[in-house]
Amino acid sequence: MLHLDAAQVRGLIDATEELRPGSGLLVQILAYGGLRCGEAVAIRRGRCDLLRSKLMIRESLSEVRGHLYFGPTKTREGRVIVLPKFLSDGLAAHLAEHVPAEPDALVFTSPKGEPLRISNWRRRVWRPACELAGMPGGLRIHDLRHTAASLLVSAGANVKVVQRHLGHSTATQTLDRYAHLFTEDLEAVADRLDQVWTAGNDSYSRAANETRVVELGR
Repeated sequence: MLHLDAAQVRGLIDATEELRPGSGLLVQILAYGGLRCGEAVAIRRGRCDLLRSKLMIRESLSEVRGHLYFGPTKTREGRVIVLPKFLSDGLAAHLAEHVPAEPDALVFTSPKGEPLRISNWRRRVWRPACELAGMPGGLRIHDLRHTAASLLVSAGANVKVVQRHLGHSTATQTLDRYAHLFTEDLEAVADRLDQVWTAGNDSYSRAANETRVVELGR
């Protein structure tokens, strides 16, 4: 399991966009939205709520023996992804430039306007972009989902938020997979507890000194 930091994600976004315009946003949505590949390439214009910066995830695109199939998500349940402003703005620009006006129009397609085959995109865009951007060896597209989990935890998200964002069926599943990320965050929690302790002691000392001053003045 590999995950990237924000600077690495930005480098990968630039590399994929250089190789194929529009692919940079796909990397952004995978890395910050935490979508599965099939969910990302099945997003339709009508499920992009730009006014509220939300994505409705309702279906997934899979490839079986060379044939493409639209079907339910892995958990067979839809979910809503709340987008950070930079991603919502990027999506708005992408829709205006690359996507037809029809609600059913796919947000990400092949250069011919057909549903995007991840197998082709992996070979023609992903792997060359990883090499161009100097990514760790063996980095998979699915590792962007792990990256999303890491970025969420580093931003202070708790396990329930990560669960809902990634579309896991239970918080236990999230912890089983990403417990190490929350463990790494314990150091930051310990630092904050130390600050709380220090602030509490300072307040206690000030109150005690004020009490002594009042008593001495009587």
